Amino acid sequence: MQKTLMMLHGLTGSAELMEPFANKICPTNFNLIVPNGTFKHDTKGYCWWHYEINKDEKSKHDLEINETLLKEIHSSINYLSALLPKSGDVIIGGFSQGGVMAQIMMLSELSSRISGLLLLGTRAMDNEKLRHAIKNLNPVPILWMHGYSDEIIKYEDSMNIVKIFEDEGWNVTKISHKKGHMIPLEFHQQIIDFINNNLN
Repeated sequence: MQKTLMMLHGLTGSAELMEPFANKICPTNFNLIVPNGTFKHDTKGYCWWHYEINKDEKSKHDLEINETLLKEIHSSINYLSALLPKSGDVIIGGFSQGGVMAQIMMLSELSSRISGLLLLGTRAMDNEKLRHAIKNLNPVPILWMHGYSDEIIKYEDSMNIVKIFEDEGWNVTKISHKKGHMIPLEFHQQIIDFINNNLN
């Protein structure tokens, strides 16, 4: 049965910006889905839920989990689920806000079909909720990547994802780099190798 790779862009990103990278890392025998975010962002591009970056504190990403946020996330789950084939394994990858959405999809009703995660330049929405939720899930391979110089999401905040998953017995392949909030070209081959060796 054919597998599907779904790649999710970050805040203010778009399918058009994500597609070249997604096409590069996607095995030829996979379906590839690269959607625009559920919502238009007020500044540019799209988002999976509405969020404004505090320009004075770029690394402060604490979210107030309120009814509006939960409704928007639920809308994004439904939107993404409807794009997927009705059967077959799914690998979900995401950068920044898209990486948070990939984690959320792992905690949705789709979880039994997800066979891998690519978490790139991202963090958890709520560390303790993530820890509690994955206790009842079957572990799948995870690739995590983050830059030491990331000014949008602190390296330490992203490392919390690794600690949570590893504490619960999940296997996380880790790639750290010296750059900022990006997916450096020189590490693309390692992502391709991870997919071919663990998810193909």
